[in-house]
Amino acid sequence: MARLESPAMTEIPKTMRALVVEKAGAAPRVEERPVPRPGHGEVLVRIAASPINPSDLSTIAGEYGIGWPFPLVPGLEGSGRVVASGGGIYGRMLQGRAVSCIADRQGLWAEYAVTQAMRCVAVAKEMPLGPAAMSFVNPLTAVALVKTARKGGHWSAVSTAAGGALGRMIRARARTEGLKIIDVVRRADQAEALRAEGARHVLSTDAPDFDEALAALCRELRCRMAFDAVGGKLTFRLAEALGRGGEILVYGGLAREPVALHPGTLIFKGLTVRGFWLSQWLMSRNLPERLLISRQVTQALRGGFAESRVAGVHDLAEGAEAVAAYTRAMSAGKILISTGAEDLGTTTAQEGGAP
Repeated sequence: MARLESPAMTEIPKTMRALVVEKAGAAPRVEERPVPRPGHGEVLVRIAASPINPSDLSTIAGEYGIGWPFPLVPGLEGSGRVVASGGGIYGRMLQGRAVSCIADRQGLWAEYAVTQAMRCVAVAKEMPLGPAAMSFVNPLTAVALVKTARKGGHWSAVSTAAGGALGRMIRARARTEGLKIIDVVRRADQAEALRAEGARHVLSTDAPDFDEALAALCRELRCRMAFDAVGGKLTFRLAEALGRGGEILVYGGLAREPVALHPGTLIFKGLTVRGFWLSQWLMSRNLPERLLISRQVTQALRGGFAESRVAGVHDLAEGAEAVAAYTRAMSAGKILISTGAEDLGTTTAQEGGAP
């Protein structure tokens, strides 16, 4: 039996708790499952925490593109400690190290998970495992979107759902790369909050002159790029406002509605609308580039670029309640699902379950 590399040398158990979703749309519930074993190039991670992201809600609904069969364990990113390796140089290097990781064949809402060693990044000793659990999906998405815009020759972009953690990361990354951002939020109070934080170009979709104001800003900043996390009717409004030859990267579906577009806009403005999936984008990079991107994210995390507000921490046993709480108030901050394995070093606005 593989042993945990820690001062206590605790033996890895045969079974573990995991949050399991039996069918699309069902609430997750705790089950006892065998602890998985890593194959070559894989590692076994004793999970500390995993956040709830919009992509996890899509996974539970059976609408995310990973193709995991039900019943499944959700949780696309998290943090923990590598306690066993199935072989391979990088896996052996990670043995005993605290890591941030993304899921592979099953999710991370469990006490243990197996994933590819290359889907893990060792975290700095000074980084608590709470923030480390949120250091993949949002920070990498911000890096990838801004990198895509700059590579395409863009100097400005519209960012939707800008009031959340990812919106803040996009703004921060854009500043370092010289990309001007037009932040779009749903409500006037969110717009005021962003302006108070120093955001310069902020618009609220509930304003009666939103469409005219967005079009005017796009003309002023010569904006032909949009990062769309919402979809639905908002995609139509973005398309109408962008300059000729514009491009919309749809990377989320918060509206839970089909994307709306006018055929004339596509034809006469030469508009391009395409999907953006972080996992696919990352896997299309070669190994040296992936390692460079991981280092950039790690450095940015140390600089405070990717701090996420945590609304609450819940134990695995409270999985259904945690999902419901996040669904009710997604803009209030992240909710972490904790196994209680290690101290997360996380300050929360409100806590439930494990500290």
